[in-house]
Amino acid sequence: MLIGLAVFALAGASLWAALGFPTTSAARLDIIKVALTVVAGVGGVVALVVAYRKQRVTESAETREGVKLLNERFGAACNQIGNEAPTVRLAGIYALASLADEWPSQRQVCIDVLCSYLRIPYEPSLESEWYLDAESEVRLAITSLISRHLRADALVSWQGHDFDLVRAVLRSADFSGIHVSSGKFFLSLARFPGGWISFDGMKVSGSGEVWFGGTSFDGARVTFDKAEFSGGRMQFEGAGFNAGEVSFRGARFTGGEVDLSEAEIKVMPVFDEGEKPGLKLPST
Repeated sequence: MLIGLAVFALAGASLWAALGFPTTSAARLDIIKVALTVVAGVGGVVALVVAYRKQRVTESAETREGVKLLNERFGAACNQIGNEAPTVRLAGIYALASLADEWPSQRQVCIDVLCSYLRIPYEPSLESEWYLDAESEVRLAITSLISRHLRADALVSWQGHDFDLVRAVLRSADFSGIHVSSGKFFLSLARFPGGWISFDGMKVSGSGEVWFGGTSFDGARVTFDKAEFSGGRMQFEGAGFNAGEVSFRGARFTGGEVDLSEAEIKVMPVFDEGEKPGLKLPST
């Protein structure tokens, strides 16, 4: 009220002085009307500012609450992944993947946690039926979730992110149909002690990079059948093809670089006959 009266008095005095101090009733009435209009305008501006600030405060509070909820979900999922029971770990894995879909700004963090699980030392039971045990099943679920988000028909794409599976131990994994058009897919120093690891229909293009440096192919069936390499890089420096089968049947090498020249090959990978542009094989 005091501010309104002050504005009214200031506007009225200014108008009265600007009009040459009129003394007629009509002129004074006009000055009062204009002064009241000015007061109303100032009041409207003040009301808009107050409403805007209130809206900003509300939005900030909602944002903080939303981030708090996402952080709580992240913590709960991580606790589940660290549980001793395989079923609880599986629940945490799916919860974390769902969170990654909904939280783009922290998607890489969620992916890093999933990948870090695969880097935990693990010795699979090679005598178990169907080449699977409880821990292998958990790891298969993680690789399946990663693959599902790297395929062309993914509802939420994880393209462009990095996947650090260095030293991962995989007994079975389905990476078939994944696209690596950007980002890095690290499988350096990984071990494939048995079972089947499928990269069938994989596509490497653009600036995508796939690294198998120092990877041990020690008895698993690892297939790159009908894969397409039109760009990017795939490196096998120091990889050991010691046993099992590595197959590139039907693979197309139309660009990019697939380098096996510095791999240690005891069992030669299987290729279709014919020219393979972009493919570097050992000289011996």
